Amino acid sequence: MSYSSEIVNWTGLIAQDRASREIKGCPSSGLKQHMLIGRILALSISRPRLVAAVVLLASATVLASSLILKMDRGFDFTDEAFYLMLAQRPAEYDLVLGLFSYAIHPLYLLAGQSVSAFNRIGAVILSGLGVSLGCAVVIRLKLSWRDPDAILIVATTLLAPFFYYTYWLPTPSYNWLVLVAGWILALGLVLLQSLPAFSAFLAALAIAIALFTRPLNVMAYGAIYLVGVLCALPDNRARMAQLGRTILFGSGFLIVLAASLPLGTIVSQINGYLVVFGGAHPNPFSMRDQQIEFLREGWVWWASGGLLLGCMFARHSGRSVIGRWGELVAFCVVLLLGLSLLRRVDPANCHILSVLGGGGFAMLSIACRRDVRLRWIALLALIGIIPWAATLGSAGRVCFQVALFPGLSLTVLVIATALVLPRSFGLTLVSFVGAYLVYSATAVGLTSPYRLATPLKLQTLPTGVGAGSTLKLDERTRQFIQTLQSDVASRGFCRGDLAIDLSGEVPGAVFAIGGHMPVFPWIFAGYPSSHRLAGEYLKMVGPERLQRAWLILGTGGHSLKQEEWEGLGLDFAPRSLVDNLTHPVDGSIVKLYAPLVARQSC
Repeated sequence: MSYSSEIVNWTGLIAQDRASREIKGCPSSGLKQHMLIGRILALSISRPRLVAAVVLLASATVLASSLILKMDRGFDFTDEAFYLMLAQRPAEYDLVLGLFSYAIHPLYLLAGQSVSAFNRIGAVILSGLGVSLGCAVVIRLKLSWRDPDAILIVATTLLAPFFYYTYWLPTPSYNWLVLVAGWILALGLVLLQSLPAFSAFLAALAIAIALFTRPLNVMAYGAIYLVGVLCALPDNRARMAQLGRTILFGSGFLIVLAASLPLGTIVSQINGYLVVFGGAHPNPFSMRDQQIEFLREGWVWWASGGLLLGCMFARHSGRSVIGRWGELVAFCVVLLLGLSLLRRVDPANCHILSVLGGGGFAMLSIACRRDVRLRWIALLALIGIIPWAATLGSAGRVCFQVALFPGLSLTVLVIATALVLPRSFGLTLVSFVGAYLVYSATAVGLTSPYRLATPLKLQTLPTGVGAGSTLKLDERTRQFIQTLQSDVASRGFCRGDLAIDLSGEVPGAVFAIGGHMPVFPWIFAGYPSSHRLAGEYLKMVGPERLQRAWLILGTGGHSLKQEEWEGLGLDFAPRSLVDNLTHPVDGSIVKLYAPLVARQSC
């Protein structure tokens, strides 16, 4: 039966019902007629909503695919090269900064040491986790797969993880691992009531992955799941059983990790770190100051969370007056956040988190006045704080870091809207707004990529980088790498030979020529600990390796200068200056020195 004929049939039924009621002396505006009218109204918006949902799903698929295809473009000589060199040979360095390199190393090998394939595998994993969470929510809400609401939820969660690429650092790293663990934890929370054993497995897996990142991430994720267990399960016996399952699975993961990781090497690398930094972070920061700044800049997120707690308390204690006022305030918050989208979107100033995170909490506040279980609202609220928990332990500004993780906030907002406004254009509107924000955030990354010379649209020239990888680069970056490769090849350089970036600004040059930087892949420049790291680096590399190593010296604003290295005991006089190259990003001079010891043929 066609859509139009079904409406005609329902209209005929109303007419028949009115006639029968007039014959029987019954009013024609009875309950049955109201139900029939409601059914016609539902049918009248069902087809447009379905079309809009399919359009969003297609658009999300196209945008995600386009971003994945572009992950062979650009090469950052600092952070991205640092991640790649650690993923390439995690056990061959004398000190370690976190254990994330051991977690991403298998993915690097799976990619065949291809940088573009490595980046794409990471993106596919993120989108797969997003779709898995969306499907779990659809099942949890008992929606038909043909329901527009179900399509909208899955389409949004497919696209939501791509917020991670707002700065265009596509290579998997510790932040990528934090995000993967966060999506897995969110999936575990969604399944906590329906599949408790599988939920325990997922929670243990998320915490095991977080072990490779930062200690505070482990603590925060564990605390979130613990609160989820206390909120979702009805009695202490069920809670203790769930925590027991989680501990059991977690112990299993620890045993597997202990058996597969080179623990002796890791202990030695940690000792090397303690020698250099003494247990402190290389980039000193104050967590208190970070959170105060975040409280000031991201106050909408905090205030919306406080509003949600108030509405949950009102619902739990039966204080209907507080609930009514809370619902009104939450409605105003959603309206104001929607209007704020009229100004320019800047991912680094907490705007996106305010819109998505604050909007999600506000929608959940409204859901407290609906026929929605309070335990389900509490679980969604816990998922909503994962983006903030993912930033803990990072030395950077919270707003700058949290811009990587608001995909989970978008998911909470969409689910909350589906609870408050089921089968309406409200969910359609929110889903399209979410897709627009993902598009806007990733467009920032494409037009102003992190530490690249040009936008991604100009990164089009295929260039060999590292051990068999090919990336599309801009003309200046390509010329810099090819000149560097030609210079070292003309002096007998072989893949895997030692090379050291002394500048602290172009460690990627070592990766680009297929070299191996001993001790540690990046001598950070521009930090209070940089001079100490440089001195300890020379001691750890030793004179024998130093004689065999190619040296790269920069002259940029933050570079460690030649005078500083000479003050630390490094003598450049016997070395041969091979070339003066131009840095592709800042135009400074990069000097290449050949080693003291002559090389045999490769």
